[in-house]
Amino acid sequence: MRIFQALVTAVLAAGVVLADPLPASADDPHVLPLDPVTFEELGAILQLYVPPTHSVQAADPTASARCGPAAPEPVPDGEPIVVTIGSAEPFTVGKIDAATWRNPPVKDPSWRLNFQGLMWMRPLARRAAQDGQSQSLAALVAQAVDFHRDDPDPETSTSGWDEGSALRRLETESCLYSLTQAVELIPGMTDDAAVLLGSRYYGPPNSPVHNHGLMANLQLVRAGDLLGMSLWTDTAVERMAAEAPLAFSRAGLAYEQSSGYQGVNAALWERAAAVLGDSPGTVATADELMKTVAKAWVAYSWETEPDGKIVQIGDSEEQPGQVGTLTTPRVLRDDQTGHVIGRWSWTDPLTSYYTIRYGPPRRAHGHEDRAGGVTWTTMGTRVLVGPGKFTYDKESPWYVWMISPTSHNVAVPDKGTVRLGQTAKLTAAKVQAPAHAWTFTDTIYNTPHTRNINVNRDTRRIRVSDSFPKSALWRQHWHLAPGWTQTSGKVNGTTLTFGHPSGRKLTVTTTGRVSGILEAQTNPINGWHFPTAGVMTPGPQIVVRSYRRSSITTFTVK
Repeated sequence: MRIFQALVTAVLAAGVVLADPLPASADDPHVLPLDPVTFEELGAILQLYVPPTHSVQAADPTASARCGPAAPEPVPDGEPIVVTIGSAEPFTVGKIDAATWRNPPVKDPSWRLNFQGLMWMRPLARRAAQDGQSQSLAALVAQAVDFHRDDPDPETSTSGWDEGSALRRLETESCLYSLTQAVELIPGMTDDAAVLLGSRYYGPPNSPVHNHGLMANLQLVRAGDLLGMSLWTDTAVERMAAEAPLAFSRAGLAYEQSSGYQGVNAALWERAAAVLGDSPGTVATADELMKTVAKAWVAYSWETEPDGKIVQIGDSEEQPGQVGTLTTPRVLRDDQTGHVIGRWSWTDPLTSYYTIRYGPPRRAHGHEDRAGGVTWTTMGTRVLVGPGKFTYDKESPWYVWMISPTSHNVAVPDKGTVRLGQTAKLTAAKVQAPAHAWTFTDTIYNTPHTRNINVNRDTRRIRVSDSFPKSALWRQHWHLAPGWTQTSGKVNGTTLTFGHPSGRKLTVTTTGRVSGILEAQTNPINGWHFPTAGVMTPGPQIVVRSYRRSSITTFTVK
C-alpha cells in the first residue's frame, strides 16, 4: 500500500510617488474573510489560462491539462490510493465517508481548502495519466463525482461550498476532464461554477475587488473553454474588464495590505491581461491593464528588501522578491493604500531600508499596523520587523496575536481598543538626501495620537516619537528580527544593547521606560516571528511604557 503526501504546486519609481486618497467604495471597515491561497499554489494558479497563441507543444501529453506537477511516486492501478495531507490521518480514495466532507477532521482552513477543494487530486491525476494508470485515474474521477453526491451544495458558504473551495474544486475538475473527457464530471463542474457565478462570488458588488474573485474568473474561463459554456467565459471576461481599473492604486499597490499578496495580485492580473487581450472587445482594456501590472511589479520591487526577500507586511512570508531595474533611490508614497517605503540604494546590500503603514482600516490580508507601523533594515541586517504569517485559523490565539497591534511596531494607549473605520493620516513629510521624516495622526484608539518617524542614512538610525496628549499611560511595542541577542540593559531602564551574528551592534534608547524584554512567551503570546506559515521563531520584543504626553525611542546600528 502506498501513502501519497498531498502536494501543492511549488513556484513560486523613482522619486516620491503621490497617489490620490482611497476611493470611498474601497474604504470599508469590514474585514473581508481571509483566503488561504499559499504562495506555493501560485504556480498552479498561473496555469489557469494560457492563451492558445502562446501555447507550446510539450513532450508530455498531459501538460495541456494544466494540473500542475505530477506526484513523485507512481499511482499504480489496482492499489488503494491512500492520501495524507499534513499530519492528519490518511484517507483512502473511494472510501471517504460522506460526513467527513461536511465535517473534516482538521479545523485549519488551509487543510480544509486542500481537502474539500480536491486540490490533493491534481498531482495524483497527472501522474496516473503520465504512467497510463487508467484505473487509478478513473478512481479519482469517481471520487470527485462522489463528493457532489455526498455533499451537495447547501447554497451557503458551509460544508466546503464557500467560493474558495468551489473555485479550487473547479480547477481540479478541469484538470480531470482535460485528462479523461469524463462527462460524469460536468454536473459537479456546473454546480461549482454556479457558486462563482452567484452571490457567493468574492468581488463586486458584494465585496471589493480581490484576488479570489480574479481566480474564480480565471477558473470560469478555463472551464468554460473546456465545456463550451460561453456564459461562464463571457461573464468572467466582463467582470475582469470591469474590475481591472479597481485592482491597484495609482502607485501600483494592491489594496490587500500584504507585501506577499502584492506579488500574487500582480501575477494574477498579468494572467488576466492575457485573457482580455485574447477576447473580443477587451483588447484596449488589456493594454491598459498591462500598464497597471507593470506598476504593480515596480511596487513589488519597492517591497523587496536589500537581502532580496520581501519585507513582511500583513500576511506575508520571507519569500524571494523582485529586484527590478530601478536605479534612483528615494521614496514610494501611496496615500490610497497607506504605504511609505524608503531606501537609499537599489544595489548596495548594506543600504538602509524602511516601510511605514498608515491609512485605511484593516482589510483582506492586512494587520493592525496602520497607526504608523514601521520596519527597518540597515547594514545588511533586518532590525525592526513585522510578525509575518503563521496561520489563517481565526480561532487560534496565534492568529489573534499575529494581526494584533502588539505584534507590530506601534504605540497603544493603556486599555485602548481599535475603533472600526478609523484611518491614520500622513500630515507632514520631509525627504532629504541624508534623512526622511514623516508625521502621522490618528484616533484609531479613540484618543488623539501623533507619530513622527525620522530615518537617517548616515547615522544608521531611526527615531520614533509618539504622543498621546489625552492618555495617562501608553506603550510602544518593538519587534526585533530573530538573531538579535540582548547584551546589556534591563527592565525600568532607558538603554538596551543587542548583538547580532553579523557582528552588528544595536543600541536602543528611550525617553520612556523599558517595561518588558519579551521572547518566546506562549501565555500570553509575545516575542515571536513567523518567517513562513506554520513556523515560529523567537524574536526579541521590547515594550516601552510612558506616562508622558510624548516619548521618543531611538534605534542605532553600528
